[in-house]
Formats: sequence, structure tokens, C-alpha cells
Amino acid sequence: MSFDGEDAEATYRALGLGRAPLRLDGESGLREKAVALGGETPDFPRMLIGRSRYEMALGELVSRQLRSLLASDPSLFAPTFLTAYFRERFRSAAYDKLLREQELRSDVKPGPVSADERAHLYRRTLVQRVLSHIERRRTSSRAWLDLLWQKTVGPQVSSESQIVRIDRAAGRAILRSLNASLAFSLRRRSDLPHKLSEALGIPIREIRVIV
Repeated sequence: MSFDGEDAEATYRALGLGRAPLRLDGESGLREKAVALGGETPDFPRMLIGRSRYEMALGELVSRQLRSLLASDPSLFAPTFLTAYFRERFRSAAYDKLLREQELRSDVKPGPVSADERAHLYRRTLVQRVLSHIERRRTSSRAWLDLLWQKTVGPQVSSESQIVRIDRAAGRAILRSLNASLAFSLRRRSDLPHKLSEALGIPIREIRVIV
């Protein structure tokens, strides 16, 4: 789901966002110690970035600059000094790079980011992450999953089985059956991934049934 212009601003206000900093987790996707960036000026709203993700983005920027600089004048300064210097200098560049990585539009081009564009990227990222969080909470609700399963397979089958969990990243639905015969039948239903994909609104490629 994406937002532009007035729709993004209206959603931003309606959700009461902006009271807490935007948090981008680390490369593993898990919560980890965060690096705080921004917050000093309105152009850079405060953002918390997982350390592994921040170090990767910053490392790419510093390495690119060092390769260019040392190739032209390798005797200028020691590489350790230059690394420390550029790590501090490129904090705002890393901030913009990480925001860009969250933006899925193909028309986002490399280069300096204006204050307006940065605010737009920040708002879109924050709104989309909040809505993704809401959607994950909804798809993990037991009552909602039970109702969806009943509508998908009917009351008789749903009385003897249930959706245990939806693994969004793997595109997998994990089911539990009360008996081996029904579990075997569910595993053989080639239409089940498609039906669950339509009901959930996310692609389901695999069905795993436990007894």
C-alpha cells in the first residue's frame, strides 16, 4: 500500500504519527541496539536505525569515497584517519540512503535529497510501516484466522482443523489437523494455497499441516 500527496498527509495525521521516532530494524529484521540519527533540525526528523543496517549503509558510502580518494592521492592521509573522518561526515548521507531504500518507487534517483523530498520519504516510510504492523496484528488474530479458515474450507473441515500461523516472509500457511486422515486430505488440496492467498491478500505458496 502506498500514499502520495494529500492522502499521505491525511493518513499521517489521522494515525497520530510523529510522536515517536521512525525505527528501521537491522539487517536481520530483529530488534537490536539502535543508532539515533537526526532530530537536530526539522529537515532531519529523528530516526532510530538498527546498528547492523546503519553500519552496512555507512560502510558502503565510506568505502566508495575512500576508493576514489586513495586512487587519486594515496599519500594524503592515513586510511584510518580518513575512515573516521568520513564516518562522521556521512551520517546525514547514510540517513538519506536508508530512507531511499525504504522507498519502492522506481523514479527515486541518487543524489542530494531536498528537505521536502526527505520529509516525503520519511512520512511515507512511517505510514507504510505502521500500516504493515496493523496488518500483521490482524493476520495473527486467532478469531480472524478461525473465521477466515471457516469461510475457506467450510464449517465441517474447520471444526477439525485450524490455521496455526501465517509466515508472510516464506509465503507459508501452517495448519493443524485433529486427525491424520484430514491432514493428508489438506496436503493434497492443490487449490488451497490459491484460496488462502485470495482470502489473506498475500501470496501463499506452501501449505504445511501438523497433527
